[in-house]
Amino acid sequence: MNGIKYILFLSIGLLFLSCEKDPPAPVITAVSPSFGPAGQLVTFEGMNLANIREVSFSGQLTNFNTAYNSDVALLFRIPNNIPLGEHEVLIKTDGGTVSTSFRITLDPPTVFSVMPEFASSGDIVTITGKNFFEPIEVYFFDSVQAEILSLFPDSMEVIVPEGIEKGKITVNANGGVATTPVNFFSVNSILVNDFDGNGIRSETNKWGFTGQIDQNAFNAIHSSNPDPISNNFLKLTGTDNLAINWIGGAQSHFGFPGDNFETFGISTDINNTLLEMDINNNGRNNTHLILILLEHDGLTSDFTHEIHVDWDGWEKISIPLNRFSDFEGILVDPAKVKLLKVHLIDNEDSNTLLEVNIDNIRFVEIL
Repeated sequence: MNGIKYILFLSIGLLFLSCEKDPPAPVITAVSPSFGPAGQLVTFEGMNLANIREVSFSGQLTNFNTAYNSDVALLFRIPNNIPLGEHEVLIKTDGGTVSTSFRITLDPPTVFSVMPEFASSGDIVTITGKNFFEPIEVYFFDSVQAEILSLFPDSMEVIVPEGIEKGKITVNANGGVATTPVNFFSVNSILVNDFDGNGIRSETNKWGFTGQIDQNAFNAIHSSNPDPISNNFLKLTGTDNLAINWIGGAQSHFGFPGDNFETFGISTDINNTLLEMDINNNGRNNTHLILILLEHDGLTSDFTHEIHVDWDGWEKISIPLNRFSDFEGILVDPAKVKLLKVHLIDNEDSNTLLEVNIDNIRFVEIL
C-alpha cells in the first residue's frame, strides 16, 4: 500500500515538474516603428519574450543583443545586410516561435523648400529636400494628389492640382512621410501682357512709348538678344541725354479713353496681391526700373516702386502691392488699378545705355 502511494506521489511530482519545464509561447502585440531603414532602432512589444534564441528576417538569421531584451520587449537595431522590402520576422524562444512583419526602406525623406511658394493650378513647382526615393507620392493639403513630372533624390517637379487654396505639401516616399516647412498658397493670375499675343491684353499696339527710349510700338517686341524665356519679350533701351535721370518707357492700355478704361479686376487686398514679371538687363547693371500703377476713379497720383536690375539673366520678381505708394505715402488700391507703366531711370548718373527686357507681366492674387 505504501509503495502505491509512493509511486502516485512520484508521478504527480514528475507531472508538476514537466509542466514547469514548458515555458509559455511568445506573443508580439506591437512593433514600433513598423518600417524603417537599416540601422533603425525597433521595439518589439509583447509577452514571454525572455530567453530569445533566434531572430530572423525572411529566413535570414541576425545578431541581437540580449542586454536589450526583457520578458515584454526586445529592442533591436535593423542590420545593414537585410535587403529592402517587406519581411517576415520570426522570434524564437524556448516556448515557441512568433512572427510579425517589418518593411525595410531607404532613409526617410526631408523637405527643405517649395518654389515658388504660391502658384496657380496647372503651374509647375519645385520641391527640394533629400531621400526622395520611389515609391513616392505628393499631396497638397494631405488629400489632393499631384502629378510628378521629374524626380531626383534631392528634388522633384510637380504640377499644382485643382481645388486647393492654402496648406502644407506632403511627400510620401519610400522611407516615410515629410511635409513642407511653410504653407503653400494657391493663386489666381491676371495677365497684363506676355507679348506673344496669347492673352487678353497682349497686343503690342495697345502699349504707349514715351521719353528718350529707343523703342516704339513697331520695334519694342524682340525674340532674341538676349535669349528669351519663351518666344517674344518687351525690350526698352535708352540713354539719359538730358541729365534728368528719367529716360522713359512704356505703359499698358495705350489708345483707350484713359478714365473710362476698365480696371484689371483685382479682388484681393493690398497685402495679398502681387505684381509679377520676368526681367533681364542684358548685362547692363546700372539699370534701374521704376514701376508705376495708376487708379481708375481714384487718386490721380503715380503709385511707384523702384527696382535695381543688377542680376544676371532672366529673373522672376514678385512685388506686393503694399510697396506701391505715391509721394504722400498713400498706398494704391488694388481694386482700382487700371494701368501699369515701366520706365527706365538713370539713378546712378552713368550716362550709358541702359536696357531692360520684360516678359510675362501679371497680377497675382493670393487666395
